[in-house]
Amino acid sequence: MNHLSLKFIIMHFILIIVVISVASLWLWYRWHDRRIIQIGLKLGSHKLSLILGFWHIVTQATILKDLEDKSKKFGPNFIWYTGPYVEFITIDPKIVKDILTLKAPPNKGIEYNGFRHIFGEGLVTMPGDEWQPHRKLMDVAFKLPKIIEFIPIFHKKMTGFFAQLDKCHVMDNSNDILVFCREYTISVSGETMLGRNLYKNKSLDLKLFAKQISGLLEYVSATLFNVVYQTEHFLKIADKTIFKEARQTADLMRSLIDGAYTYYATGLRNDPEYLVSQDIAVAKHIIDAIESNELEKDLAISSMMHLFIASFETSSATLYFTILMLAMHPEYQAKVYAEICKLFPDNDNGEFNISYEHTKQLTYLDMFIKETMRLLPTIPMFGRISIEDNLKLSNDIVIPKGLRTLIDVYDLHRSKDIWGPQANKFNPDNFLPVNVEARHPYAFIPFSKGKRSCIGMRYAEIGLKVVMAKTIKRYKFSTTAKLEDLVVHNHLSLHLVNPPPLTIEKRIHLSG
Repeated sequence: MNHLSLKFIIMHFILIIVVISVASLWLWYRWHDRRIIQIGLKLGSHKLSLILGFWHIVTQATILKDLEDKSKKFGPNFIWYTGPYVEFITIDPKIVKDILTLKAPPNKGIEYNGFRHIFGEGLVTMPGDEWQPHRKLMDVAFKLPKIIEFIPIFHKKMTGFFAQLDKCHVMDNSNDILVFCREYTISVSGETMLGRNLYKNKSLDLKLFAKQISGLLEYVSATLFNVVYQTEHFLKIADKTIFKEARQTADLMRSLIDGAYTYYATGLRNDPEYLVSQDIAVAKHIIDAIESNELEKDLAISSMMHLFIASFETSSATLYFTILMLAMHPEYQAKVYAEICKLFPDNDNGEFNISYEHTKQLTYLDMFIKETMRLLPTIPMFGRISIEDNLKLSNDIVIPKGLRTLIDVYDLHRSKDIWGPQANKFNPDNFLPVNVEARHPYAFIPFSKGKRSCIGMRYAEIGLKVVMAKTIKRYKFSTTAKLEDLVVHNHLSLHLVNPPPLTIEKRIHLSG
């Protein structure tokens, strides 16, 4: 046998070993996923993806459309692969309830890895067994009596918001309104969360800071959809390169929170940037927990970052979307305006004071805001991982421990099986008491639900009513755009690809 023949045999032998090894690994991988394959065969899935164990990777621009197409094809529950990652997808309210009301609070999914890396482990990302006692500590700061104390802050901050809107009239692109909403909400969050008037911080440009936080959220979003960032090594490289500015923004946010803790913990009362009494702020309760050794400071700061960023993004986006829905639906805008004028008849240009009792009487405004959150949920999906083995769901499917579940809120809120043939149309009557009672309670979950529901739900609901009632009394909104014209992408929160035009007119109120 000559040298070339021996080399040829060796090369073929190596190739055979490689092929057998790869095939063995693939077979082991598919055997390991055999229970998931069985679920996929029962419920629905691309059969080829079940065989291969992977499918095409979705992006920020494609995930919502891809999920919509899959739910139409496979139904409300199915198995879905994106790259090598497998998830159980649901828009079935019965299954949503099963997942969100587990006896042991579920862990958050891989979707939250970027959030955890950038802001640290905290309230949003903690594993279920660690989360429960931590949430109990934080809940004290969001009891209803505490939120009612925030209402004067909501009022006070409207001055700056009105000053911005007063300058607007015909806008070809309404993105500036979103910027104004973000500046307003971050200012409110500064006082309610930290006890700091950020406008008085001489080293902070609040408008720029609001834009910087938007960039920070884009980094979080990139970590969700780009498989490169699923490893800590590449995340650390990104911190120092393409997302260096976003990392600096996160560090600035952390320093603002740490500064509030330091200021109040030392008993100082001489800085005009801070409230005279910190008792009203969420930070007060966290400081008390730190001083009583119930909470570590680093964890407290990370959790406050979670609360701060969540309050900022969800409230500002919902405020912006509500303004757009008013503009697109003048008949409903007129009804909301009439309700507000009936409750506040004076010629006040929106500069009236709203009490908590007033917010309970603004029933049509409440319906309007909820319908906005139905069609444009700020957080369009969220993931959970069950820590229970052999979890039996209402449809008799048994979920293995560790399988990622993605609750597709966007399509749940637009399901024609739940909301009827006009599910994609804007109609506040969907939230008439008789209609709410007829629906499954987990058909509408803009703040999630169950044990890991949003801690700031009532804070957001009351705050939105205050700002919208005052804004609607002062302005009339209109646009040539239609709801069906809006193109949305998932950037952790829901974003509009092309913000529509908007016209803002200051209302003329005639006394007498």
